[in-house]
Amino acid sequence: MPHAASEFAVIGIDFGGTKTEVALADSRGAILARERLDTRTDLGPDHILGRTAGTVRRFEQLAREGHDLSVTEWAAVCPGIIRADGIQLTPNLPGWETLALSARLATEFGVPAVRVANDVRAAALAEVRFGALRGVDTGIYVSLGTGIAAALIVGGRVIPGAHQAAGEIAYMNPGNYPIGAVAVGRAPLEELVAGRGLGERASARLGTPITSAELFHRTDAEARNLVRHTLETLATALANLAVFVDPARIVLGGGMMAAADHILPALTDLIAAATPYPPEIQAAHFLEDASLHGAITLALNTESLAPTP
Repeated sequence: MPHAASEFAVIGIDFGGTKTEVALADSRGAILARERLDTRTDLGPDHILGRTAGTVRRFEQLAREGHDLSVTEWAAVCPGIIRADGIQLTPNLPGWETLALSARLATEFGVPAVRVANDVRAAALAEVRFGALRGVDTGIYVSLGTGIAAALIVGGRVIPGAHQAAGEIAYMNPGNYPIGAVAVGRAPLEELVAGRGLGERASARLGTPITSAELFHRTDAEARNLVRHTLETLATALANLAVFVDPARIVLGGGMMAAADHILPALTDLIAAATPYPPEIQAAHFLEDASLHGAITLALNTESLAPTP
């Protein structure tokens, strides 16, 4: 069935350290086609940018010929602090520090502009428009995976911050790190509660290689103690944010939410005990491909989450 004349298509791209996802979506955010590419960071950014441009051109053709739609907007997300002339705090994408991502993608795609944003804040935007933060005036989105990051929603908008770094809670100090830990390259909260650091600590303590996902399903006392301490640390950080911001809802996404049956009840109880006005604690709507849906939503959105060049 032909689409209405007012309908259109957008393209969203999620650049990650291991994989890059490209999606063609309609004006309601429904994915019409998608493709996964190996980022191959060892080959530098030119390699993946060129391959992405090829996929974008094929998807533009598919939109016209297969769906009778024109692609009207393009958007891309990636980790880090995206500035007009480079990307900071993105160790998983070496060589991107001086990459003017928006301008470069516009040139590669042959289009007037490409919106760009941090992947977690874009994922929060998807929750605001289509998911668990829809209709929420003040909320917090937390991505709990290999690393940890968050986004603040005020007035139904994702707040970027003065340096486009609002929500970089990986660098929060739970109180048992030296005051200068961040200055020497540490990310205290991330090391304690996110997937990579938790898996490393669990492996060392239990004397066997174990992932954070496996840890949550262990029933021995040592594993349970480590899980409890981890969730108490995370709950303390989120409770402190909640006391300051007074969110109606905290929404959690990311790979570690595979253990949501352990995480959500514990955080609900712990945060309720630590705050005068406890927020709702809820799983994200987009538990899979959150950043890709974020890129699509960014393309559909009228406001960018990062400065344009």
